Amino acid sequence: MLNSIERLSNAVAEPEILSARGSLTLLAAVMAAGQGRPKDAGQFLTQAGKLATALGPDRNCLWTGFGPTNVVIHAVSAAVIAGQGAQAIDIGMRLDTSRLPAVLVGRRAQVHVDLAAAAMLSGGDRSVSVLHLLEAERVGVEVVYANVQARALLLNLLAKERRAATPGLRPLAERAGLLA
Repeated sequence: MLNSIERLSNAVAEPEILSARGSLTLLAAVMAAGQGRPKDAGQFLTQAGKLATALGPDRNCLWTGFGPTNVVIHAVSAAVIAGQGAQAIDIGMRLDTSRLPAVLVGRRAQVHVDLAAAAMLSGGDRSVSVLHLLEAERVGVEVVYANVQARALLLNLLAKERRAATPGLRPLAERAGLLA
């Protein structure tokens, strides 16, 4: 993948090229986080941030969804993948998905799934995880029954359920097809 990024870096800095380079760099960041290389993930996220700055406002060139907001979304994802829930929550606090192009519903929903996972990782109040999953469903209704991460979180929450603290959990799990 790094070869692909390097080849694109020699190309003209048109929006499409910046978006392709940025998307590949974000993918490299998430992969590095998943491989237990948080320093490399951080470097890739920094590179992607520079590309996003050069690109300007959020766009959807080549259906990449690349731009400044998507860099922050991937920073949240990388932190969750690396098991750094508190860091993901901190990053998520400065995130404004309203800047994304309207067609990027999946990105808006995914960040709430990641923030639900971050809340679980940080050992915080499980109701925060439920609230993020409810928001993910509101943004993109198919997320709770089609996203593996969302379904796993729901099952984990159900296993530790305290009905008084998470009244929205069971109805959400039913809508996701996890309860009969």
